[in-house]
Amino acid sequence: MRQFQVLIAVMSFALVASLGQALAFGPSAGQGGTKVAQVRFVDPRLNLVQLSDGTELRAPDHRMLTNLTIGEWVKVDFVSDGDRVVLNSIAPARADEIPTPAPPTPGGPSRG
Repeated sequence: MRQFQVLIAVMSFALVASLGQALAFGPSAGQGGTKVAQVRFVDPRLNLVQLSDGTELRAPDHRMLTNLTIGEWVKVDFVSDGDRVVLNSIAPARADEIPTPAPPTPGGPSRG
């Protein structure tokens, strides 16, 4: 009888542990971040903006995209649930946030 109780306890623990992990890494555990890039494409009717690095973001409200222009540098704050990347905010990037190309290094490869 004792072996049966131990078996049931171990199986219950395994079930609870796997279920807890599944819930922890489920749909609500999204990834997010901020990014500075140029606007490549905007479609307010689809609530869609595409950045120069290929990232496509959906806006929860089309009014977030009304003043954007192609080529404009923007800073976006976003969250991803695995299927979609949704904008939290989008604003013009400050001059100190815009990346600049790195100067060539001495002794680097020549392209001549």
